[in-house]
Amino acid sequence: MEARARGRWWRAGAVLGVVLVCAAAVSLFRSLPKGDVDPFGAVLGALGVLLAGAGLAIPVRQYLRERESGAEGLLAQAVRAHERSQYDNILGPSRVVMPVRFRLTPPPGGPDEGPVAAVEAEWERIADRYLELPDSGGRRLAVTGGPGSGKSLLARALTLELAARHAEGGCGVPVLLPLSSWSAPLEEMGPADEEFHRAFRGWLVEQISGTYGRSPRLVERVLDDAVLVLDGLDELDGRDDTIRPRARALLAYLRGNRRRPGNVIVTCRTHVYESFGAPVPLAGAARAELLDVPADTALAYLRRQSAWLDGGSTDRWAPLLEDLRTAPDAPLARELNTPWRLTVLAHAYHAPTDEARDPAELVSRWGHRALLRRFEAEYAAREWWWQWEWDRLPVDERLARAADSPLASDMRSEAEEYLMALYVPSALASHPRPRRRYDAERVHSWLALLARHREIDGYRQARRTPSLHTLSVTRADLAPHRLWPLGGRRLVRAVDAALASAVALSVTGLALATVGVSADLALCGLLILATSLPAAEAWRHDLFRSGIRHVSTSGRFLGIPERHLAGTHRLSFGAFAGGSYGLAVGYHLVGVEVSSPADLPPSVWAAAAVGAVLAVPLAGLVSVETWSTVKGGAHGRRHRVFLVCAALRRRLPLRLGWFLDWAHEGGLLRVDGTSYRFRHDEFEQYLWRRYWRPRLVPAAVDAARRTLQDGDEAPDRGVAARRIRRGVRDFAERRADLFLICPDSVARAARAAEEELTAWAARLDSDAGASEVAGQRRRARQAVRRFREAAEGAR
Repeated sequence: MEARARGRWWRAGAVLGVVLVCAAAVSLFRSLPKGDVDPFGAVLGALGVLLAGAGLAIPVRQYLRERESGAEGLLAQAVRAHERSQYDNILGPSRVVMPVRFRLTPPPGGPDEGPVAAVEAEWERIADRYLELPDSGGRRLAVTGGPGSGKSLLARALTLELAARHAEGGCGVPVLLPLSSWSAPLEEMGPADEEFHRAFRGWLVEQISGTYGRSPRLVERVLDDAVLVLDGLDELDGRDDTIRPRARALLAYLRGNRRRPGNVIVTCRTHVYESFGAPVPLAGAARAELLDVPADTALAYLRRQSAWLDGGSTDRWAPLLEDLRTAPDAPLARELNTPWRLTVLAHAYHAPTDEARDPAELVSRWGHRALLRRFEAEYAAREWWWQWEWDRLPVDERLARAADSPLASDMRSEAEEYLMALYVPSALASHPRPRRRYDAERVHSWLALLARHREIDGYRQARRTPSLHTLSVTRADLAPHRLWPLGGRRLVRAVDAALASAVALSVTGLALATVGVSADLALCGLLILATSLPAAEAWRHDLFRSGIRHVSTSGRFLGIPERHLAGTHRLSFGAFAGGSYGLAVGYHLVGVEVSSPADLPPSVWAAAAVGAVLAVPLAGLVSVETWSTVKGGAHGRRHRVFLVCAALRRRLPLRLGWFLDWAHEGGLLRVDGTSYRFRHDEFEQYLWRRYWRPRLVPAAVDAARRTLQDGDEAPDRGVAARRIRRGVRDFAERRADLFLICPDSVARAARAAEEELTAWAARLDSDAGASEVAGQRRRARQAVRRFREAAEGAR
């Protein structure tokens, strides 16, 4: 098949060469009567060109052969370079890696089937475990764990180690791919169908090519033997989607499709992986379950981090480490039981100066003694006999009761919010590029706005606004060419369409004013058409569908990426169309009659040259092609409009690309495939909540206060009851969103306020006496006050 394809290329090249030679001969003999060309010199020149072309074609063909034979090595080299950069960026300057324990369950049917003892190991040790798995049709491994347990970092470290082992012949080339970027409509395909396989393989080729900078053709050659590291099986569907049809379809494909890949590593949250029901959801796979970080491991990690961050001083961590060891079930210990949270803690309390924060404040606010104090103060006020019974309990029993109470959950949420709030300032303080400084408050604001950008295709196509709950279970898409709605959907599209229309009208008007309606207007037609089509398209919402699908995916030609060739074609088209336009306009402006193009005055040729030069950048702006860097095409034009609009409205920095790169270097963002993602899902959710709180919480507080006021100002009990019920309905609609953006304590206080207000309306409608109604009114007022105080504390 490939031999026939190469033969067709050689035949096509031969035909093209003959055509060029014939064209040159015709031009030569037509010029003979005028004596413009020396025939012998022209023949020698033509032969020289042919020989030079042959001399160039031979090494190029040899280069292509060597490139095809070393495809795996080239891809492995790209994987090592890319993943090493990302891995070092996540670890930060200290390069301190936390040892994580995992429980390995061998694949079913093996001699060692059954769970083995938990083994504490460094990140790189899991590569040995993977390569020790039986290779019967491919090795498979499922890496599971809770939120923040280090699944993605472990997947990256495993990819790095396997890429190094590839040089020794230990395995195929590993490629790390985020499953969240796969958006194929799986509902229309069966997992066993060939169409499903083509869709999955096409996504693999596209992602690998875009991530590692290798051509699709090269990727196709090595894909069958590659090790697919698929990160985030739980991210294929929404967070609260219990059915998870997309994840189930992928698992069914990996289990039953006859063309399924063999070597697969999947990461997934534990509860999601176990919800699929089968004993081994990923067919034929071993399972590495990441365990919580024990207090001793956390202690060693914090000391090692502290030795780098504080110049060797570890004494100030002693109170915190003692609390973690003494009360492993207390809120603070439960909050700091994953690598991600310990990393946030270590960087939040690094000490570059003498004025640094003291980690002992965490113990005083959320340690086990603080839990006991708050638990006793809250419950002792309810019943007089509770204090007597509490004093009789041993300390361990008191701590166990307090740790199982809703108060412990509230304290965990408070500690998480506090540490997340410190993460951005600490990232700024330890940034590897200190010269480029951003204000922490502005960085928080920009990142919160980016976290809010959650496009949902189904809702956008149906022209409906998704609910806050629907947005809360999706993830931010930070692909640069999709960020333009943050500048204002209507504003960006209107300015984009206005600019494109202005260019089209200017070009058309100048042509009509100079050339008029004549046959020479056809010379201007290409440029008029090239500027009119983007103007008609600029108002469209989704340029992605009308642009990126037009890009060729056939790989490279003569070793040059086809996206570069496409850019060359675009510029060539601009030069040709602009030159034709300038020629027609210049000819009519000069107003001379000529019998042949050779008689045109130099000013006309100068006009053609000016038109070609001016049209080259214009062609780059009006093309419908785009690349991940958003440098050209309709996407590039709209992206520039978005940057200006967002900067003028003080939403985002004008040099957004520099800021995203700066945030990535500082550990606030990471790169998944061809898009930016937030460093961790918990950090993204914190920023998302931070964006919505000042916009929704004050409105809910005002609704509760207004309901209370309407009840007080009513002329009689019946009117008061109706006003309160109407206010409660409005308050209930706003309260529903508080569970998504506020700590549980605020949501519970809001629910208590709603219940007390509803009870007040019921008392007013009943035959209750004035004293009973007044008592219920007092309780409602107290509940609203507690809700207001909790909401103000959560801002």
